Amino acid sequence: MENVLRVLLSFVGYRDPHPSGTEENGPVLSLLGARAFDRVVLFCTGSEYLERARSVEQIVGTSGGAPAFTFVNLELASPVDYEEIYVGLRDATRRVVELDEGAGSEYSVLLDPGTPQMQTSWFLLVRSGELDATLLQGIPARFAGGTYKVKEVRLDDTALPRVTVGPPAADILYQDAHDGPDGRRGGGARRADKRATWINTGRPAIVGRAKVFIDLLDAAARVARYDVTVLLRGETGSGKGLIARLIHQKSERAQRVFLPLNCSAITTSLAESELFGHAKGAFTGATSDRLGNFRAADGGTIFLDEIGDLPLEIQPKLLRVLDEGVVIPVGEDREYHVDVRVIAATNKDLEAMIASGEFRRDLYERLAQMRLTVPALRERPNDVPLLIETFLEAWNTRYHEDKRLTPAAIARLSAYDWPGNVRELENAVIAMCASSRGELIDEDLLPRPVVDEAGDKVAGVTIPSAGLDLRAMIGELERAYYHAALEAAGGNAERAASLLGVSGHAFRKAMRERFGGE
Repeated sequence: MENVLRVLLSFVGYRDPHPSGTEENGPVLSLLGARAFDRVVLFCTGSEYLERARSVEQIVGTSGGAPAFTFVNLELASPVDYEEIYVGLRDATRRVVELDEGAGSEYSVLLDPGTPQMQTSWFLLVRSGELDATLLQGIPARFAGGTYKVKEVRLDDTALPRVTVGPPAADILYQDAHDGPDGRRGGGARRADKRATWINTGRPAIVGRAKVFIDLLDAAARVARYDVTVLLRGETGSGKGLIARLIHQKSERAQRVFLPLNCSAITTSLAESELFGHAKGAFTGATSDRLGNFRAADGGTIFLDEIGDLPLEIQPKLLRVLDEGVVIPVGEDREYHVDVRVIAATNKDLEAMIASGEFRRDLYERLAQMRLTVPALRERPNDVPLLIETFLEAWNTRYHEDKRLTPAAIARLSAYDWPGNVRELENAVIAMCASSRGELIDEDLLPRPVVDEAGDKVAGVTIPSAGLDLRAMIGELERAYYHAALEAAGGNAERAASLLGVSGHAFRKAMRERFGGE
């Protein structure tokens, strides 16, 4: 048994590492104080929880024989969506098992942290056989006679119902050409590597074919190879956050943390603590030490969105981090070295802010070692149909529906300027899907701004200010009509061709050669 790798899996919750305002250990620290593990895998669902997870690692690391840590950045649209959580958790745990090389590892799951939906998803994974693990419940000392206790949820002899979802994940994951003669992968279990590792589950859905957009992606991929700061310029909703993630994922830091931070959401009084951390008692309400975002992102990338809103008094301290790689928490004199790549973004005119004394020129120059501009959606109107298709697919996958827009509705949406850019388009598609009684969505559900603008145009036709590629636009509309006709004809190509007034041969050839199959 001495070769067995003991692995703990757990979400990080709002009571980790300590419940707010107390010195009491939270769920994860309490369990680690009661049981020994070789590796601890903490699942995080946002920047706040990434910081909490790193704090747990730091606290545990002060004791001898500390376990290795793995952090899973589980990106969720909703922390209460059962299906999204289950699928994300299932896929992430498979990667964890692969990381531990499967055989020879004993997995335990702490159920306490996270939403009820997260706890249920753990139960389903284990009860169905997708994950071979022991479920643990921590019982706080106040409910257990003054001593923290751990209860195992016994599934081998229980009245709890069985759950069947097909072959266990282990049947797939553990079979490998490198299995040793004893059936274990690599011939035996390995001990835990003490270095912390990261598993990132989020991948940006980057959609676009316009040349101006492709040029941006190429530039982002090139700069990603070099550890320089990047300043992203662009209008609100144009996708600066997606480009920042792309740069991180194509960099040498891709397997480390990506921590986004919206500077406009930081209050001036707490900005320094948010970024650089604080010591317990540094100010009213500082009931425990805090790492801060830069120390939480150590080794990875921090994305400072809306950098133009960063308080002026904090700017020289950020400049020092960039120049010297050190942070000093509020209430401390000690310097902490950090290795963080910074990507910043803004929709503001920083040059004008420099002239008016609202932004420091030296910080601007340090942030803008490389400058990239994300084009507005009106500069790539031919990408609108592609984006609509992407948003519809996401909606239909989430709600198990088959919403579709008519070609006429797509044409009207494509002709609109979209001052709110991709984000506004996405919200419009979501609103149309939510309002539609049927599967097919027509022009009557178009957003009011689109309808109002079209009413001022001759025959409902408008030319975007940046111009458009008419040939590509017509091609996308033609593709939409062909697919719509095929659906209306129940998959019958001859009938679909008749609906469009073309020959069956011409229809089949167009579907095969231009529109992705019959």
